[in-house]
Amino acid sequence: MTSDRTQRGRRIAGRYQLQEPIGRGGMGIVWRAHDELLDRTVAVKEVRYAAALGDEVQLLNRRTMREARAAARFEHPNVIVVHDVIEEDDRPWIVMQLVPSRSLGAVIKQDGPLQPARVAEIGVAVLDALHRAHEAGVLHRDVKPENVLLADDGRVVLTDFGIATLETETQLTMTGLAGTPAFIAPERLKGLPARRESDLWSLGATLYTAVEGKSPHERGMALATMHAVLTDEPDPSHKAGPLKPIIDGLLVKEPVQRLTYEETARMLRRIVMQSHSEAVVAVDDMPTDPNLKPVAAAVPETGTRIDTSALESAAVEQARTAERERAAAEREREQIRKRELERERARAREREKAAEREREKAAERERARERERAREREAAREREREAARQRAALAAEAPADADDPDSWDLIPQPPSAELTHPSGEGGRRRYGPLIAVGAAVIVVAGIGGYLGLNSAADRGNEKEGPGPAQQTTAVTSSPEKSPTEQADPSPTPEESKAEGVLPDGWKMHKDKSGFSLALPKGWEEFKREGSQVFYRGPGAGPNAFVAIDQIDKAGDDPVGDWKRQEKSAKNNFGGYKKIHIKKVDYMVAAADWEFTWNTNTGETRVRNRGFVTEGGMGYSIYWHNLASRWKKDLHFFDTFAATFKPAK
Repeated sequence: MTSDRTQRGRRIAGRYQLQEPIGRGGMGIVWRAHDELLDRTVAVKEVRYAAALGDEVQLLNRRTMREARAAARFEHPNVIVVHDVIEEDDRPWIVMQLVPSRSLGAVIKQDGPLQPARVAEIGVAVLDALHRAHEAGVLHRDVKPENVLLADDGRVVLTDFGIATLETETQLTMTGLAGTPAFIAPERLKGLPARRESDLWSLGATLYTAVEGKSPHERGMALATMHAVLTDEPDPSHKAGPLKPIIDGLLVKEPVQRLTYEETARMLRRIVMQSHSEAVVAVDDMPTDPNLKPVAAAVPETGTRIDTSALESAAVEQARTAERERAAAEREREQIRKRELERERARAREREKAAEREREKAAERERARERERAREREAAREREREAARQRAALAAEAPADADDPDSWDLIPQPPSAELTHPSGEGGRRRYGPLIAVGAAVIVVAGIGGYLGLNSAADRGNEKEGPGPAQQTTAVTSSPEKSPTEQADPSPTPEESKAEGVLPDGWKMHKDKSGFSLALPKGWEEFKREGSQVFYRGPGAGPNAFVAIDQIDKAGDDPVGDWKRQEKSAKNNFGGYKKIHIKKVDYMVAAADWEFTWNTNTGETRVRNRGFVTEGGMGYSIYWHNLASRWKKDLHFFDTFAATFKPAK
């Protein structure tokens, strides 16, 4: 930081020569300077920021420019005059009228408290300056003894609009609270915006300090002082005399209950006029010749001092007038308090009405949600009843050459998320096992209402296993060991067949929904349920079949979806034993869910592969066979998977 010595003699803007510092504060130094262009003495405020860095410097620069704008916004004999604002060294310099003076704060410290009459004169001048500033839309926000100058020519000047705000401007926010704690109005300490009454409160604290020698809430520490301003009454005034009702009226904590401009000005001017009248009477009564002594007036025969009775009557009348005005002011303040209280009550009633309306809306929304939930529950029950009817109908359709028609047990359907899709060609069933990837849950129906459950083959058809579409995505990977036999790893598509060559007797089959896969000789579609297609034929186990299901849009977490479906399978499939749920390398994303469970024809094993295609569609390939024939017939599944092509 540049020192005062190096700054002395410097020219600002090529015309203002700095001569000597005449004051300093937290925001910088005020210099006596010579305006070489107009040949006059001025004051130049040099802004210095002791610890400001980065953006904070820019904020403080804006604050200083705001001071200049606020002070230049209006003219008044009791407000310092701003001549010019200059930006140099990336900071502003304010050129002001030089007022030879001492601050009121310095006078109190050096000379002690002032007499009430003199304080009243100062109060009138500061009040006039504030009134003019407020009319111009400027709030000072830092009225205190240090910002009141007592000029050598007798004027009283309000200065330092450094933290002033324009009522029409957006207020700049700064870290901390701008102002001196003992002179900040209670509402501002509460975080509320400054208002005109805030400056009047600060004026009251300034008048108190001037007549008592200390601030009304001073506690020695900033936090304790602020707490006192918020919660305590002002310390009793012992020297205020006629100023006491004015000070008490300005230091009221509620802004709307404080004295107004007019009340304060009238009461202050009365004190000033009374003090001047007393001074005139005192001077008139003084003897003109120092050698002469006052002589008592002659007493008339009646014994009455006629020359003093008039003065006594005037004093009595003046006291009565003051009392009447005080009572009138009190009545006016009471009316203001009543009006404000009624307005607050009206606002409270409006808030309560708004809250009641909002509560009623919330209750209606909850009732609507409950009605919707009831409809969904009823729809779910209806879907379950429809599934039961379909399972019963499918059981009645068992082929005549089935080894054991009684083995077509109806498998319990695990609960699943229910989304409604149109049924029919290319459509989706409304319920059943889920084929879903990630968050996209698609509900599909399987054989007997659950995909793969009633997959009767030509020989002892059984209805079993979670359908080709559980809420999951499909996958390819080597199976784990069956509880009844050692499962060989699932061969890859390359191992299943030569490139472009199908096993003997197999041929490609294209479904009307768009997908295609190879089928063994004699295999054909035996069931279609919405989006699901079921195929069976000779060569595999007596209850073997394959089912294909599909959805238009799938997510990306097949393993997670199968695991969520398994929670229901454990409780709904007798003798359920998981072999694995694992990710496999197939299409874009896939997972295999393998398990066994008990049917009337014996232990049955299922592999349900859910997967996502390049186009974002979801499919499942559901292979269902006796566990005892799993290893022998697994090549069927491998060929189905290797030759499968999704719809385009």
